[in-house]
Amino acid sequence: MDSSDIPQRLTRPNTPTIVIDVSAIPHDHERDDHPAPQSSSQRDSNTLDVPTTTANSWNSSKPTAGNAGPIDGHLSKSRSLDDIRRSTATALRPDPGEEDLFNVENNPFAFCPGQLGKLINPKSLAAFLALGGLLGLERGLQSNRRAGLGTDERRITESVTFEQATSTPPTHGRLEHDQQCVVQLPLSPTSGPGGRFADRKRVFGENRLPERKSKSFLQLAWVALQDRVLILLSIAAVVSLALGLYQTFGQTHHEGAKVDWVEGVAIIVAIAIVVIVGALNDWQKERQFQKLNTKKEDRLVKVIRSGSPTTMSVYDVVVGDLMLLEAGDVVPVDGVFIDGHSLSCDESSATGESDLVKKAPADDVLHALLYREAPELKRLDPFIVSGARVLDGVGSFLVTAVGQNSSHGRTMMSLREDPGLTPLQSKLNILAGYIAKLGSGAGCLLFSVLLIKFLAGLPRNDEPPEEKGQNFL
Repeated sequence: MDSSDIPQRLTRPNTPTIVIDVSAIPHDHERDDHPAPQSSSQRDSNTLDVPTTTANSWNSSKPTAGNAGPIDGHLSKSRSLDDIRRSTATALRPDPGEEDLFNVENNPFAFCPGQLGKLINPKSLAAFLALGGLLGLERGLQSNRRAGLGTDERRITESVTFEQATSTPPTHGRLEHDQQCVVQLPLSPTSGPGGRFADRKRVFGENRLPERKSKSFLQLAWVALQDRVLILLSIAAVVSLALGLYQTFGQTHHEGAKVDWVEGVAIIVAIAIVVIVGALNDWQKERQFQKLNTKKEDRLVKVIRSGSPTTMSVYDVVVGDLMLLEAGDVVPVDGVFIDGHSLSCDESSATGESDLVKKAPADDVLHALLYREAPELKRLDPFIVSGARVLDGVGSFLVTAVGQNSSHGRTMMSLREDPGLTPLQSKLNILAGYIAKLGSGAGCLLFSVLLIKFLAGLPRNDEPPEEKGQNFL
């Protein structure tokens, strides 16, 4: 039978056929960001299609820096990690003006204060890598992450080089518990010059800021003598004393006591009393302020020495100590986080960062930097910054910088300036200046009036010149 004889299906010409195109829906096995549009010849005039994504639409635009896709984020993390690994060679170079911190004579440790300062100022994962991670710091500082320092240490008998400390990093992951005590402390003599931890204090310093050089009593007296009123009184005292001595010993007196010089001496004695009392008061205040400041900064901290927890003064902490932290503590020194539970710190007073900073164990950070392809660098923070406050968690860290070499110590040293005048002192100085100017003006005016009067009476004065000068005085 001919095909033309087949009866065609009857359809209503005014009823459109609705067909939903699902090609725009992404599938797990096939994702096409730019599907090819269908030509008009492939569409029926009575077909309603769902519009597909075009190349210029919002959803199909390329990811930006703020909306990076997983591939771009992976690449940016890889680039940052590569930059950190490449910069390890230059991470420990001294900054201009800090060369002295990198040159320490007879240093038995693998590192110097300048190299350890590169960890925190500012935070540098490149420096952390260059120093060999926690294991390298443990070897270089001749400490132990479990037992801490020995209580009987005085002098270091064996030296460790930089290469010995930073060689042979952990081959895989974090050190196991049985491998964490591999580093053995060298036996230190129990007696010798310099006291306990003599080498550590000589190389890395003590955990106290150097006392501010106070002014001597004579310097304070000189400062007190700079007052304008005292300067004016001193000039008046010198002039009065000179005239009094001249009138007393330069002229012939027939009656009365020779006391013309007493006025000048009285002024000088009054000035001396004011200067001595003011200088003595300032000297006592400086001494009391130093004692109060020292007592205010001193507090008790928890450290581990010879494997046993102990409580000691913060001034006795040295580089290489193993310090314990808990919620509420204010960190007194810089260091590297060893281990703990949910340790979070508020570093706003030290770094200005308002968000809480959660600390990561140093071994985990080193493993991520060495073996992971694209770690989240923001979460890799093993650095304990002095001046920060622990808000949550507990943990222990290895001390790497104390005193003026720590982050807080550097800040306090940079803020050391001579205290300015209080508002009351400024107002009193202004008032004293006005009084000095008024007194000088009044004295000059009185001298001018008397001089004019004396000159006006000279033509009618028949006395000898000596008498005329005496009358003028």
